[in-house]
Amino acid sequence: MPAILEKTSILIILVLLATLSPFVYAESFDHFSTGFPLTGAHDGIDCESCHTRGVFKGTPTRCASCHSGTSRLGGERKPPNHMPTSNTCEDCHITSNWKQITRFEHGDVTGACSFCHNGQTAVGKSPDHVTSSSKCDDCHTTNSFGGARFDHSGVTGACFSCHNGTTAIGKSANHIQSNNSCGDCHTTNSWNGAVFDHTNVSGNCVSCHNGSTATGKNATHIQTNTLCEDCHRSTGWVPVTRVAHADVIGTCFSCHNGTTATGKHPTHIGNSNTCEDCHNTTNWNSAVFDHTNITGNCASCHNGSSATGKNATHIQTNTLCEDCHR
Repeated sequence: MPAILEKTSILIILVLLATLSPFVYAESFDHFSTGFPLTGAHDGIDCESCHTRGVFKGTPTRCASCHSGTSRLGGERKPPNHMPTSNTCEDCHITSNWKQITRFEHGDVTGACSFCHNGQTAVGKSPDHVTSSSKCDDCHTTNSFGGARFDHSGVTGACFSCHNGTTAIGKSANHIQSNNSCGDCHTTNSWNGAVFDHTNVSGNCVSCHNGSTATGKNATHIQTNTLCEDCHRSTGWVPVTRVAHADVIGTCFSCHNGTTATGKHPTHIGNSNTCEDCHNTTNWNSAVFDHTNITGNCASCHNGSSATGKNATHIQTNTLCEDCHR
């Protein structure tokens, strides 16, 4: 009996040693040699947490192999509200503390920026952000959130909501007087080279058409005051719609000289160039005649052609009308 008991005891001891030996010498084992060093929280757990039933070969080394819902090891997994990413946990997390991330690797994120940059999970659009869609990456990059490359196609507000001189460049100090509907003239492709819409200009013509901001009166323009709109129209600078003679500050002949405007025709009676002595600005043909400016004699006009001459029953005389008539 003693011999049988002795043999049984030895057998039990051998079985126990065979079972426990891998874990007995685990403390002296260099785990770094496996390619998976035990760091952080991994260094304080029992070996059997990963090496179940004493199986060492084929133990996974990637975080997601253990920290997932399908793993047989049952490691802590990504929570349901975790941002959509790849399963390369170590790109952001460290082994000492799962919730403490060392850095953020945007390259592993599979969801939209606004999923995190919503003002709660991560910094979102500031209160003074331009009115736009939530597609952050239309303008921003993961390298630098500031210094955005702007894409106007995502903007839902009016131009002036940003181009007000504070959020973005607005109208310059010498900008023409207009309303704040920038899109009426400017495009998002190029701020310069505007297609001009005069209907939104609130100032008068000369506030722009002064020869500096925009084309003004040329050197040969008739002498007038600065009310361009009295004669010109905004849809076409030439030809003029009408001539407002009340705005002309020169004499009639300064324009009505046969070059700038219609002048005296070849058969006009001989007189000075003071047109306004006879003509008025409302009707060129209905002249009120003033003989004081006539340089020829009566018969030069009163010849029955240019003006009434001697009628058929007139007494026979020479042509000096002024000898008898006044």
